[in-house]
Amino acid sequence: MLGGVRFGLMSFPGDGVGVEADARLAFEAGFDTIATGDHLRHPRDPGLPVLDGWSVLTAWAAFTDRLRVAMLVSNLIYRHPVLVAKQAIAVDQLSDGRLDLGVGAGVYPTDHAMAGVPLWAAGDRVERLSEFVRALDAGLRGSESFEGGFYGFSEASWSPGPVQRPRPPIGIGAVGPRVLRLTAELADVWSAFGGIAMDDEEAFFAALRDQARTVERCCEEIGRDPQSLRRSLLAFRPLAPWRSVGDLERIASAAHSLGFDELIVYMPADAGEVRVFEKTVATLPTLKQM
Repeated sequence: MLGGVRFGLMSFPGDGVGVEADARLAFEAGFDTIATGDHLRHPRDPGLPVLDGWSVLTAWAAFTDRLRVAMLVSNLIYRHPVLVAKQAIAVDQLSDGRLDLGVGAGVYPTDHAMAGVPLWAAGDRVERLSEFVRALDAGLRGSESFEGGFYGFSEASWSPGPVQRPRPPIGIGAVGPRVLRLTAELADVWSAFGGIAMDDEEAFFAALRDQARTVERCCEEIGRDPQSLRRSLLAFRPLAPWRSVGDLERIASAAHSLGFDELIVYMPADAGEVRVFEKTVATLPTLKQM
């Protein structure tokens, strides 16, 4: 891995005030990236407010001038690659080239239900993701047409195109072996999150270690240098960086040992976590030099 570790803050603001406040917090605390996700509603609690993720990124692009703005990850359940390419170009332009673009196959039945999209079989989901990424890549590189089994476009014009050339970096949210292989084949960044419903931190990193071995093997099988695939980790449950002082350093060190050069952590959730957050972020400059 080249260099130190980048740190990002993951936020799902529920109103306009929160959008600007979260961006200011991330900047003042010294984070490198501010990230959000892409869901039509909260997957577990429909009463919690959720703003559209791409709209949030657009606002962050205007509110900030240093932070990278990241989509973790755009949801293909209800997005077409042409739409995502146009959204990505707009945000990359508005941020002067600070967009990190993540995509994923979608997992929550609530997104299917609210979008009126029938649930997909696991195999179909992977095939759709593969084709989605290829179509997205083609659009961001300026292709006039793309033809696939699930997605296609023609007579396309992408002016002005993205600021980042040949396009913003594309990350794939991947856990299972088929999507990890797809990541090795098509992605610039492996956006890892360990897995769903993990029991404890030890199990999380054991699973992540196995996934890293799979990614490395897939890269070698296709003749790709594994070091050319950046690794970004979302500190998904059960990781808890704000439980006590020192937790962030321990998690970052464990991720770094597996080759990750970016760690994205969630906003503190309550007053106790805020106190730990405020004490911990002062150490970010040191942690970045791992």
